[in-house]
Amino acid sequence: MRTIFSIFICLALAIPGWAQSQAANGAIEGTVFDTSGGVLPGVTVTITSIDTGAQRIVITNEKGLYRAPLLPLGTYRVLAELPGFKKFEQTDIHLSVGQTAVVNATLSIGAVSETITVSSADSPALDLARIDIGHTMSDQEVHNLPLVARNPYNFALVQPGVTGFENVEFGVPRLAANGAAMRINYQIDGNTNTEKDRAGLRLLPMSEVMIQEVKVVTTGFAPEFGQTMGMVYNAVTPSGTNTFKGEGSYLFRRKPFSAFPFFFGCTGVAASCGPPAADAQKPETRVDTGTGTADVGGPIVRNKVFFYGGWEQTRRDLSSTSLINQSVRDIAPTLGLKAQPAAVPNVQTAKFAIGKADVQVDANNRLTARWIRFHNDAPYNSGGGTQTLERATDFLDAMDSTAGQLVSSFGASKLNEFRFQYAHRHQSSVANADSGSGHAVTISNPSIGFDAPVSGTGQGNAGFEFKQNDTQVIDNFTFIRAAHNYKFGFDWQHIYDERTNAPQFVYTFPTIAAYQAAKAGTSAFGYTNMSQITGNLSFNMTTNVFSGFVQDDWQIAQTVKILYGVRYDLYKYPQGIADAPLIETHEFNIDKNNFGPRVGVAWSMDAQTVLRASTGMMYDQPILGPYEQALQLSGSPRSPVYTFSGTAAGAPAFPNGITTGTLSPQ
Repeated sequence: MRTIFSIFICLALAIPGWAQSQAANGAIEGTVFDTSGGVLPGVTVTITSIDTGAQRIVITNEKGLYRAPLLPLGTYRVLAELPGFKKFEQTDIHLSVGQTAVVNATLSIGAVSETITVSSADSPALDLARIDIGHTMSDQEVHNLPLVARNPYNFALVQPGVTGFENVEFGVPRLAANGAAMRINYQIDGNTNTEKDRAGLRLLPMSEVMIQEVKVVTTGFAPEFGQTMGMVYNAVTPSGTNTFKGEGSYLFRRKPFSAFPFFFGCTGVAASCGPPAADAQKPETRVDTGTGTADVGGPIVRNKVFFYGGWEQTRRDLSSTSLINQSVRDIAPTLGLKAQPAAVPNVQTAKFAIGKADVQVDANNRLTARWIRFHNDAPYNSGGGTQTLERATDFLDAMDSTAGQLVSSFGASKLNEFRFQYAHRHQSSVANADSGSGHAVTISNPSIGFDAPVSGTGQGNAGFEFKQNDTQVIDNFTFIRAAHNYKFGFDWQHIYDERTNAPQFVYTFPTIAAYQAAKAGTSAFGYTNMSQITGNLSFNMTTNVFSGFVQDDWQIAQTVKILYGVRYDLYKYPQGIADAPLIETHEFNIDKNNFGPRVGVAWSMDAQTVLRASTGMMYDQPILGPYEQALQLSGSPRSPVYTFSGTAAGAPAFPNGITTGTLSPQ
């Protein structure tokens, strides 16, 4: 649990703000006045999407206030009309994820047929509702900022208060927000995208063809958002519009494109520094990277049904990062191994795909459905260094996410948002044509590992599998009354985990001579130690996560807004093993008092300055790795680990293994 308090004074002239109270949508609100400054109730305000033609009609209340939440992202036109007054129209209002654009209108007396039109370029929308501290990356930023790694999660580092270092592939950057390391709630369209076994890991990698905007929030979360003490990273997927749009690209890098470092060849003597000689050779590294992308979107039925699709394939030659030590290459033939290459042939191929449909079912219901797929094929992902090709395995990683959203309005003041997601990840390490089999051998001096592909008990061992399925249901209801925007809802996640540990069977010898003697049968017990895992290597567990919240977005004055509420989180961890030898694993405690009150305020001091302050209690995400380890190390004899030294009683003769059940675990 963490309590956060922050106060910010921000220059806000011509800068749209946002309030993180809508995960994949935006809102438009404002007040309608007459020319004397009095508020006008009963004004009909029509909000029209320029991209899709969708409309939302609302009426100003007794304070002249109107609100239109849960709008799809895009560009809008606002039209305000009242009998006896000229119409007011404001165009080119761009709505980003989580943004609440404030569009005030002044109606002057005149014929209804007359219209006063202004452009947002001339009268920028200034949002007084922004309470959180964060940044929204627009479509232009996402596609134009340099991204050599092809990993959009590195964009989190552009947010002030976020430190860490990027990931050069499709992994997870190591980030800290406000001093909280690896405390990140990853989302896609407001649905969870956080892997639950460890802190700070995303579940599904993303490609820029899957992203329209990125929302990063580090402080001042509304009660609707939780399960983090550091940062919310929300990637919003694109949608089709009434205009057909598409693009394709091919990005590539090759070794000749690389320049010499400025100080290349310097020996510490100033005179030795300078441009390299014409015949100088660049370092012997391989740079062979190619990325193809394509996307297209448009209408299926104009103003009603829209589609979007995207694809990316990235191929990287990573062999220069998996070099086999020269000493290993020299030793291999003397051990009867085949000649070892200078580098493990590690070539990664990653594929992304997205399909999305948006349907305006009728005037009151909008349905969105999307599917995302990622597949990573990385042969020879392990190996190199002191490990021979026989130790290398192929790494396969497949993930997909299917999600939907239904936004329904019941009159102008009641709205409901229902979201569903099923996300799945399956990664495995499998043997390839060069992988060894049976037992593995490690020699300490000189250091070399060969035969069976094993480097421990987890990823990298042939036979290792990781599966995690996350089913999520979210429902939020909004009720607008006078100056209040009440919202309450729940979030339920059902997480199913399954693991298969790789079989481990390793002999460690002190020297080459000791290994060769054991192999010849003259000294079968000359090994330093032997380790073997037997029994049932599969494991599964189930976790349920429940969250609920209630909040009020209260416009107490034209220049002051308060957002307050409370959130509750309940984590139902896996069941223990009642008869396990380790008593601590019989039952796990469940914390039932995770109430998190929060409050924030935004005060527009003048046309150029906004004061924002917020405080609240935050609770971290459920981290399931410790429970997984506790259940697997409960002392249950389901998968005993046998360890012997060569001189121990009952030690097997090389290269024999243990017969399950004949010996007690050591």
